[in-house]
Amino acid sequence: MAWQICLIILLAASSSLGLPSSTSEHITGAIESLQKDFNATRSDVAEGGPVFIRLLDSGLWSQANEKKLLIAQIISMYVQMLNNITKTPTPGYIKELREALEDYKDHYNESLMKANDLIQLAQLPMDNLKIQRKAVLEMTRVLQEVRKEESRRRRRSQRQNSRGLKRQKPNVMG
Repeated sequence: MAWQICLIILLAASSSLGLPSSTSEHITGAIESLQKDFNATRSDVAEGGPVFIRLLDSGLWSQANEKKLLIAQIISMYVQMLNNITKTPTPGYIKELREALEDYKDHYNESLMKANDLIQLAQLPMDNLKIQRKAVLEMTRVLQEVRKEESRRRRRSQRQNSRGLKRQKPNVMG
């Protein structure tokens, strides 16, 4: 299961980067070797469900920019996983996978920075009085941004609805 997740993400990223199919096949072989090393086909691997695929399939990350952000974070996690492999000497296919993932990580760098911002935000100690004071001081500005975003959405939705209505009007020549 883990190799399938890695394969799906790497193939999706490689197609968006325009890598040749031979590179994708090479990555597939490296992932299959990694699968064997990790005994990833054992029945206990499926317990508890998937790690990353559930997020990709959830529908919550449906917008292209959102999905790019999620994939960037997942790729970063794979790089971290491969960096933590302690086999000595490190097999060549692990080095190749690590290099491929680093290339993808570079491609998704901006999204990765956004993902890291979200992680840091989630880790803020909201029980800290100084943080609470700063948050209260910033609340008006944050809510102004919320109103701007709601206004943009409303205008976008109205434009889409008006376009849809124009298309649906019958063309009746009397």
